[in-house]
Amino acid sequence: MNGAHRRLVEVLVRRDPGNVLYGAVVTAGVLAAVSAEISHVHRVALGVGASLLAYWLAHVYTATQAMLFDGHRGSLPRRFGSAAGEEAGILVGGVPAVVVYLAGHDLVELSASDAAFCALWFSVGFLFLIGYLGAHRAGIRGWWLLVESIGAASLGVLAVAVKFLLH
Repeated sequence: MNGAHRRLVEVLVRRDPGNVLYGAVVTAGVLAAVSAEISHVHRVALGVGASLLAYWLAHVYTATQAMLFDGHRGSLPRRFGSAAGEEAGILVGGVPAVVVYLAGHDLVELSASDAAFCALWFSVGFLFLIGYLGAHRAGIRGWWLLVESIGAASLGVLAVAVKFLLH
């Protein structure tokens, strides 16, 4: 594993890979559902971002409350801050697709629908990369490395299929 590869894996591990995957999958699913050719791009981006934020806040809140049942006596702001940091991977996983969506429309001048497809295919690649990095770090090699990577990407492919069916 080269230095850049190792650093990327370590960043991913620190951000909780499960939450990064969760954020990417949630964002891809919401983007597939709400983006249509007639949609206003910035309204879609705001809606997807707000949905991602709501999922993140739900995770933060439930973690904050779960801490009480685990015996933590810290104040609500302290528990909230701790949970917000632990759950930040959700945002790390979701924000890139929104950025790709907006850049596709605003910089490349794609239609709303084409920008959504671009962001969804980006999500497929992002999920594949996360699956690959996790499997490689776990020592998986050969065909099983490919299987793990494709398995991670499959939820992104499902979001692309939903977009095709809905729009």
